[in-house]
This record gives sequence, structure tokens and C-alpha cells, in this order.
Amino acid sequence: MSTGKIFVQLHNFSSLNHCREFVKIALGLGARDIILSKAAGTAATTGVPIAQKLAYSKQANLLYLQSIDDAIELVHPDEIYLFIKKPFSKEIFDYKEVAKSYNSGKSILLIFGGAEPGLSKQELDKGKAVYFEKLNELGCLGEITLTLYLLRNEI
Repeated sequence: MSTGKIFVQLHNFSSLNHCREFVKIALGLGARDIILSKAAGTAATTGVPIAQKLAYSKQANLLYLQSIDDAIELVHPDEIYLFIKKPFSKEIFDYKEVAKSYNSGKSILLIFGGAEPGLSKQELDKGKAVYFEKLNELGCLGEITLTLYLLRNEI
């Protein structure tokens, strides 16, 4: 049985700290393929170069793109999960489902929104919009931490 690939993406963010911490958390929990997109302000001018340096030092891949569509076009994921608060999503994130897909060889794109509410309706239509049951106010840093931790223990 071949294993798949997991890509994590931070989309639509302007915080230098969110950018840096997102990449640090992703790397710390074993992610090797990180995508940043639609950065603004200091996140774009300072955060992305810092993130690139962090990824390079850990021998991980980091792409900086303009949009979610660019990421989909480049990595061709079999499954896409977009993390958003409950009012904007009706599905609970099932990490066991993702782990099963990964273990069957599928590539998975996990997208986290960096600004409130995170992702637009149009962006949410690109995959499966999910939320954490009973943990609805985590923000992108909490969401990536919990997601990768659960997947790491399941995979």
C-alpha cells in the first residue's frame, strides 16, 4: 500500500506572526509541503521570506502562490479540505477519513484561512468545507495544530 501526500496551505493572511507560526507548526508536526497564498502587508514582504527560510532549513517544500486555484493547478490534489467556522460549514472534520485516504495513496490539500472568517463562499466551493466539533473558535494556528496532530497519530 502506498502512502499519499499532504499539502497544507495558509490562504488570505496579513499577519507576519500568523505566517511564521503557521510554517513553524506545520514543520514541527511533520508537514513537508507547505503553500502560502494571498499574503498582504508585512506578511507578504517579511513573513513569506521568513517562512521560506524556515522551510529551507528543514528541507521542506514551500510554494508562495496567488490563489487557491494556483495551488490546485500545481499539486493536483485528490481531496481538498477547507477549514472554517461552523456557520459556514455543515461538516465535521473527520481526520480518520483523511488518514484513510492518505494511506490509500491519495494526495490531500488542507486549506486554512488566515483572515476572519477565513475563506470566501467561492473558495469554499473548491472542496469540502469542514469545522472542528466543539472547537469552533480555534483560528488558523489552532486548526493546523490540531489537524496535523490528529493525522500524525492516525497515520
